[in-house]
Amino acid sequence: MIRFFIKNGNNSVKFDAPTNELFDHLGSIGIGEDIPITCSEKIYLDFYPTDDNDEIAKSVCDRLLPEDKISDVNRLCARLDGLWRITAEEFENALSESDVRGALSIEAAYEKLRNEPQQTNYLSM
Repeated sequence: MIRFFIKNGNNSVKFDAPTNELFDHLGSIGIGEDIPITCSEKIYLDFYPTDDNDEIAKSVCDRLLPEDKISDVNRLCARLDGLWRITAEEFENALSESDVRGALSIEAAYEKLRNEPQQTNYLSM
């Protein structure tokens, strides 16, 4: 869903979220803690959709905040991976309606959208 590229000094790692090995990836380049997705003086981090056609991943990337923790983004990606019963348009509309920003807020908006009853139209003869 989202590809991360992180460089710490001379060491770098690239991986796709969601992943069950998030802290293994970070540890492999000498990062022993949860980090925000912003770049710092010591750590360079970039992220982008793994597929140019993934509108949901694009929406998420555009709405993340600098203070979002990488673990929160990874968890969000796990929740959104293989969306069920929700189109990319419905997802974007739900986020746009309240200008939702940040991994935790996006996850909450997704849960609300997912739990809303779906309207069904029945035709009777």
